[in-house]
Amino acid sequence: MAYYTVCHLLHEDIYGHAKGSLDVEAKQMIDEVWDYILCRRELGQDVLQSGIPESSLKTMRRSFSYEYPLSLRSSGKDLISNHLTFCLYVHLAIWENQPEYWPEGIRCNGHLMLNGEKMSKSTGNFMILQDLVKKYGADATRIGLADAGGK
Repeated sequence: MAYYTVCHLLHEDIYGHAKGSLDVEAKQMIDEVWDYILCRRELGQDVLQSGIPESSLKTMRRSFSYEYPLSLRSSGKDLISNHLTFCLYVHLAIWENQPEYWPEGIRCNGHLMLNGEKMSKSTGNFMILQDLVKKYGADATRIGLADAGGK
């Protein structure tokens, strides 16, 4: 998840073929650079040996600092035993003494059934908030969500 906070600066396309706005090459992203961006290490000669300008390094660190912590990771129940568990392990390993960078919450979809079918976008019985607002309007969506919480 941390990578997503800087990837838009590193490359323009999803495949990483075109360099992003900071004009950084993949080979320049050495361990010391990642430690500077993600782990709040000092900006020393070991980081600057990457050849990345100091202003670009600070831009990436600022982007990470703005986007983290990970407020909520939402995924499917089939990923609990691997992806979501390792998400926790990795965050605890990298930021062992910095709980402010740990995920604040994990939400798992796929436990609810509707008319005997799993709830998912692929079955058409699940909508994200943006789609609800487009289809029904903001006020109707608010009323529906407020009403759904009570008995």
